[in-house]
Amino acid sequence: MTAATTLETGLAELVAQASEGAVTAAEALAEPRSLGLLGLTSLGFLRLINAVERSYGVALDLDDDVSYLDTIASLAAHLRERGVS
Repeated sequence: MTAATTLETGLAELVAQASEGAVTAAEALAEPRSLGLLGLTSLGFLRLINAVERSYGVALDLDDDVSYLDTIASLAAHLRERGVS
């Protein structure tokens, strides 16, 4: 695993908040485990989506492939494609 960037660290903290502590930031950063396998529930995913949209000023498209929500790395890559750094 490579060192986490500020974006990945921030996203991991949002995961911990969205999961109400069920998934720690350190667990969320662990690759290649998916957030769902770590214990992020469907409600947790909704909270995470809302938090990401508010924190980074983006709208996440949930109509198509949402596999970018699987891991912190894939979510960070998706946000970078949309100009978030």
